Amino acid sequence: MTSRNSFSNAGLLRDGMRRNLWAIVLAGLSFFLALVLPALMVMQRALADLSHLMPGRDDDLIEAQWKNALDQVATLIGGQNPLPKIVFIMLAVVCGVALFAYLHSRQKVDFYHSLPISRTRLYCNNFAVGLLCTLPVYLIMLGLTIVCVYAMGFGEAVSWPSIGGAAVSSLIIFLTLYALTVLTTVVCGHTVITLLLLLWVMFAPMLTVLMGSALCYRFFDTYDIYNNGLMLQAVRLSPLVQFFELDGLQHTGEKLLLVWSADGSAVALLAIYLAVAVLAAVLGAYLFRRRRSERTGVALAFTPVELPVKVYICLFMGVAFGLLFDAASGAFWFWPGLVLGVVIFHWVVEIIYAFDFRAIFKHPVQLAVIVAVLIAGMLCFQFDVVGYDKWIPSVEALAAVDLDMRDGAMLEDPASIAAVQRLTEIGVAYGEQVKQMEQMGAVEDAETAMDISSYSYSYRLKSGRVVYRRFATPVTDEVRALRRQICSAEEYKVKKWALFRYLETYSDRFLEVYTNAGGYLAQCTINDAAQIEQIIRTLREEALANTERGAPVLRLQLGKLGLNHRQYVGNAYVTAADVKTLELIQQFTSVVPEALAADMVREIEIAYYDSADTQTKTVTDQADIAALLENGLNVDAMELYRVDEPEDGACPLEELKVSLWVRGTTNSDTFRLVYPEGKAPTAVLDKYRPDDMPAGDVGAAGGAEAAEVIAVPTYSVG
Repeated sequence: MTSRNSFSNAGLLRDGMRRNLWAIVLAGLSFFLALVLPALMVMQRALADLSHLMPGRDDDLIEAQWKNALDQVATLIGGQNPLPKIVFIMLAVVCGVALFAYLHSRQKVDFYHSLPISRTRLYCNNFAVGLLCTLPVYLIMLGLTIVCVYAMGFGEAVSWPSIGGAAVSSLIIFLTLYALTVLTTVVCGHTVITLLLLLWVMFAPMLTVLMGSALCYRFFDTYDIYNNGLMLQAVRLSPLVQFFELDGLQHTGEKLLLVWSADGSAVALLAIYLAVAVLAAVLGAYLFRRRRSERTGVALAFTPVELPVKVYICLFMGVAFGLLFDAASGAFWFWPGLVLGVVIFHWVVEIIYAFDFRAIFKHPVQLAVIVAVLIAGMLCFQFDVVGYDKWIPSVEALAAVDLDMRDGAMLEDPASIAAVQRLTEIGVAYGEQVKQMEQMGAVEDAETAMDISSYSYSYRLKSGRVVYRRFATPVTDEVRALRRQICSAEEYKVKKWALFRYLETYSDRFLEVYTNAGGYLAQCTINDAAQIEQIIRTLREEALANTERGAPVLRLQLGKLGLNHRQYVGNAYVTAADVKTLELIQQFTSVVPEALAADMVREIEIAYYDSADTQTKTVTDQADIAALLENGLNVDAMELYRVDEPEDGACPLEELKVSLWVRGTTNSDTFRLVYPEGKAPTAVLDKYRPDDMPAGDVGAAGGAEAAEVIAVPTYSVG
């Protein structure tokens, strides 16, 4: 006889736990293999390796290996260990499906729904069983792991904030995935369909955003696919994928502006996931109560859901097929792929709904409407109905702008805003000109006649919305002057140069000093905190005072100290005009600027190139070598890889259509030369230039005309 207590809340819960003991065993074994065992293996291996070292003789090696072992243990018990995350995902899916899978069996549904228990109590009981089979087991195994860590002498690796953050984020993500799995199981009438729909729920929102980005990239000339953090934002739409991007309560990915948090905190995102979990659980309870028992065995238990799901799948797969055909065979095949994708998946969904292959002929009107809507939408993209490529913001509507989004900081100076707005006008006008030339078939001739570059810009409107654009732009004197004006402004230096963020961002600091002639090796390393701060603050003052940046004579590589490693975070350049900074560096390190000398060089190889050919000449004459080295900069020693507006305050470089490779006394001394703008040794380059290459191919347009400053409106605040 069944006890009355069997239908009490506690009785139902005990009975559910007893019937699902397998879930507890699975969770215990999985978390043991993901937490306890790896930690024991790492600690035992570290102790074994250390036992072979001799104290007093191998102290440095002992310290390094010990720090490395602590780092590994901290990773295993913190938020970067992927193994517990995999276990949580597995248990969320397995428990969510298994505990509600009886809804997919007619016999089990009749039995459970005949019990004198309300649907709400039954749902809450089953939902709670899944949580109790997983969460307490995880906490027990985590505690056991920490006990083992302390017992084996690795207590220094225990960081309670890191462990607590990892536990909180893991529990929230598990609850989100579990609630979504339960909701999907309730909505479906068949277990296989449940798993298919669950995959769709987990990945479709993220993939939809990425597919929308791919469409914009295909149709819009000014769409910027690189600098808007779209990939990071899309990943947020999939808790399953985002789980592996979390380190406790922090994002491990790049910290971009407007990607939930500029400081890398994931608290806001986890709060959203928790809200999604609660909403999914409540919606699951509501649908569980409304679910009709006779819908067991069908694809979807709720008929009104069938059409929206089918439309979503057909539109998504139609676009996917179109983009796939386009990438494989060209633009023409985008449209056949579009139609084929819709037709195939309309048939697939109808077969799944009816469990009958003959269902492919059902609802032809719906198929025709979906195809028509999708083609109409793509034509709107094709003809830019919304005016995406023609958008020009007004100065009055802009709150901030930027040349790109490397670090999230944006420029609010009115002069910079006006300059970017003018650059946008130039980019839009050139885009319209290109489209007209394409219609006449003359775009290739126009592009070869002009120097074209692609520039990214970002705009923050006063409404708070951030807009991104990328323009192909002719590099005219006006464009150069406008971009130089932006990069020479004080606000740009303070917000963009690593020099102005270094002291405030990093506490454990070191500097490495490089000279032009020193090559890849640093001349010295400065570790004294007071000296570093004095050098950086002095260089800041001089960099702001010197509006025109000359050629760098020293490079300071800015670094921070980690647990057992050094990390480089940027560069700061010292020019000949930074007299006080040079004096401090010489006082603290005895390092002085060192120029390239001809006696250090065996030969210089010059590669001349144009659109059709590349020819190489070798210079061995010492006088010519000295002339080529006079204003030359070692690209690697100075880390000068950007020609226009280099990062961190280096001077603009001459845009040469030649490459110069310096070869020292040994082959390992090879490096490339570049020149500050206006300092290229044109006479020597022309001397060795091949006869069949015109003089205009040596360098880009320059001189006094290129340096002319274009007048741009300047606004005052207030």
